Amino acid sequence: MDSETTITENSDNIKKLPPSVVKDIELKNHARRLASLSQIRIKVRSCIACGTFFESAGNRTCGCNTRSTGFIAGREII
Repeated sequence: MDSETTITENSDNIKKLPPSVVKDIELKNHARRLASLSQIRIKVRSCIACGTFFESAGNRTCGCNTRSTGFIAGREII
């Protein structure tokens, strides 16, 4: 089940990605556009561990439980 959410009001409560990460994603999207690949989208998601809203390009947790979160084959494991 996907926990993606679109939130327009109360955007103050959303953890934003750092500007350097957004710029990196924009550069990758430009290269992907030239290669006719699908773009990386930044989505507002709900953290599956604590429930807060955050911007993400793939992760399902906001970083609140970095000690207990691991990655296996590029997938986030809690």
